[in-house]
Amino acid sequence: MTLEDARKQFPHTWTEMIYLNHAAISPLPFVVREAVDKYLERRALKGIESYPWANKMAFETKQLIAGLVHAKPGRIAFAHNTADGVSILASGLSWQPGDRILLYRYEYPANVYPYLIQKRHGVEVDFMDPGDWRITLDVIKAHITPKTKLLALSSVTSLTGFKPDLEAIGKYCKEKNIIFAVDAIQSLPHVPIDVGKFNIDFLASGAHKWLQSSEGVSFIYVSEKIQGLISQNAMGAASVKNTFELLFDFDTGRLRDDASRYENGTLNFPGIAALGAALKFHAEFGYAEMGKRISEHSTYLISRFKTKGVKLITPENEEERSGIVSIEIEKPEEVLDRLRRKNIIVALRAGKLRLSPHFYNTEEELRTVTNVIFE
Repeated sequence: MTLEDARKQFPHTWTEMIYLNHAAISPLPFVVREAVDKYLERRALKGIESYPWANKMAFETKQLIAGLVHAKPGRIAFAHNTADGVSILASGLSWQPGDRILLYRYEYPANVYPYLIQKRHGVEVDFMDPGDWRITLDVIKAHITPKTKLLALSSVTSLTGFKPDLEAIGKYCKEKNIIFAVDAIQSLPHVPIDVGKFNIDFLASGAHKWLQSSEGVSFIYVSEKIQGLISQNAMGAASVKNTFELLFDFDTGRLRDDASRYENGTLNFPGIAALGAALKFHAEFGYAEMGKRISEHSTYLISRFKTKGVKLITPENEEERSGIVSIEIEKPEEVLDRLRRKNIIVALRAGKLRLSPHFYNTEEELRTVTNVIFE
């Protein structure tokens, strides 16, 4: 797939709109919309009893996700959103008074609140707040205590775009017997993640940002080790084996052996159809090429901002960043309004102007956007 082919999938690129807010929500490519339409058409006309073919489609999507994060399909389960996924872990672990959880001070709330409410069990939550916004292994080591039970991080932080060294951090957590949980919504599919190589115990990601799919669907990866530590806090017909054969045998010990035990009931099949189509679309363009283009976009934006003396929040080091570039600028609300009036979509987060171009954006678009910012 060429870049020109990819851009044809996004009708807003045919207009004057420039969209650089993929860290919030992405436009849907035509192939994703078509996949949902096909699902709904089949569901309405000839596949009313959808479970046999819809479950097959859901498993095929799990295979695509598993390939993306280097896991087995049975270790993948669907959820409604990232917070729901994280909550399966946070609320399912057996917490003891004095246990500690380590988080980043400027983490997105979906990766904080599920852990904060564990304070009702006597858990303590520690926050890392480095002055340079960088969550390095040294920073983590400085905050670890003998009681630290879990470390939760984003693979790319939503405010600064910082990309921690997951491999080094995961190795350290394994050595210290600390559960390592990752929120991957700001990195997939363009930042490589290998859950085994990185010793990630649990991963959650929504689908409506860089994955360019619909809202209301997300997925989790659960290692076999962690599945053994999670108590089932929610159950439904889909959580157990042989549901219809043993319909009225309400044995809670009949849980499924793999991560599908956390899905409980009817899945968001239209959303899963959308996600599957998005993953095929991205794979056709190429994950590596996609990551390369997004990295080049960040490099270009950082270079432009540096020439104007704009204060960067995002790291300049290519190894420590991905697709998000955030800056501090005078009167950010006025700059945001100026951009919006020119049909340029970026975000304002915590007083920082945040730009997040995707692979299909062009250098010409980035030049246009920065010229408007500098007006």
